[in-house]
Amino acid sequence: MSKKIFTVLLLAVFMLAQFSMASAAPVAGAEGTLVAPDFMPAGATSTVDVEWTATGLSNPTNVVMYARVSGGTYAIDECNLVATINGTSTGSGTFTYDFSVSANAATPADGDFWEFTLVFDSTDTCGVSAPANPADADNYLSWSFVDGRTLFGFGAAPQDDHTVAGDEVACNSFEYWAVATDSFGLTTNDPYAGFGSWNAQITGTFATPAPIGPEDQILEWGFTFPSTASGVWNFNINPEDAAGNMYDPTLAAPYTFRNSAIDASEMEDCVDFSDTAGHANELYIRYLADLGLISGFADGTFGADATLTRAEASALIEISNGYDDTTLPTSAPAGCDFTDVAASDWFAGWVWQACDDGFMNGVGGGLFDPNNLLTRGQIVTILNNVVDGGGAAVTPGSYLWSGLLWGAFFDGAPEFLTSAWTDVSIGAFYAEPVVEAYSWGIAEGTSDTTFSPDQPVTRGEFAKMLYRALSYYYGPF
Repeated sequence: MSKKIFTVLLLAVFMLAQFSMASAAPVAGAEGTLVAPDFMPAGATSTVDVEWTATGLSNPTNVVMYARVSGGTYAIDECNLVATINGTSTGSGTFTYDFSVSANAATPADGDFWEFTLVFDSTDTCGVSAPANPADADNYLSWSFVDGRTLFGFGAAPQDDHTVAGDEVACNSFEYWAVATDSFGLTTNDPYAGFGSWNAQITGTFATPAPIGPEDQILEWGFTFPSTASGVWNFNINPEDAAGNMYDPTLAAPYTFRNSAIDASEMEDCVDFSDTAGHANELYIRYLADLGLISGFADGTFGADATLTRAEASALIEISNGYDDTTLPTSAPAGCDFTDVAASDWFAGWVWQACDDGFMNGVGGGLFDPNNLLTRGQIVTILNNVVDGGGAAVTPGSYLWSGLLWGAFFDGAPEFLTSAWTDVSIGAFYAEPVVEAYSWGIAEGTSDTTFSPDQPVTRGEFAKMLYRALSYYYGPF
């Protein structure tokens, strides 16, 4: 078995400032600029070039540049003299700060702000020319941010043996997917460098599959093993941000989703329906049907664009939780006796179990409203309810359990993806679940700015959300 690896989306912070000239012994008439790269990589061999210009200098004025680490509270960890040169009436140049030189002390670490200070003075002492708090500085300052805080990520197809440790898939069509971030712990005001590339690679003893893409903030790769596939198969990524930074160049990379031999069962066709070919959610529908978690109609169709009722949703979520007709309650548990759910209804046991588990609630007035259509806001709320109980109602060994869904939506988790929804009101029952489900890649919007929470969810949309939720695996690097 290959070990489970999570993917990363690197995030960097841009901070670049210039201030008016002064120093401990200011030079009248001198002016200058200082520019450093926005981002720089971590690592002992990293260097950073800082460009400077100066006018109005007179001999023997020195142009001095200092480098020091400044944390979020501007605590000074070090102050190192980079270079000192004699000034002239005008000047320009590049100071190269080499972090591999022992005299320069600490190397760039994740989340560091490196301050570079230009001083026109005859002194070269950090404590004299450079103020203790960069916020109080009247020197020329420039900043570089070292990308790569604690990283989080997840993703992979659900397993046919109910475990996340294995790397098998249930049938020949599946999806590997991932989103990740290292923004956890940064403020919302910290600018974002943007995503660069997943640098995905596939190797194996079979024909090269179609290209993976698009390479944006979420990796979505639906794939079908070709009939000629055999031997060891590998899929990995080595993601980077728009500034070219990676998580940690000193660690072994790339990160591997799969690196093992293809099993014969993985070559078997997934369950198929007469109306799913070419549908956007075909992969999720067929895979979950192969696991026995969803089913179609008697005429061989699935109806991916048809809607779901609240009663049908209760059955689907509890099937994933390991229940069947023989294990459901035969009477309403305490607090779940709805006036519109009779013991003779086909859905009664499913509704009662979903209510008793805390996954679904009534609509008020003693009603469950079983035949009303399930909305997009309600389905993400159900998924959120599954995890709000800390997994207490999740059946060990079920697909809900194997997907570790109960850990995906916990409070305080980093937001991988964000969107300014124009149709999700603060305080709405689905507001937090919408934000979290989208953030974790489990649900998508209907546009860049709308989620359409009151719109009925389709059977195909439900299949994708359930697949993503069951295939979830979260963890820090």
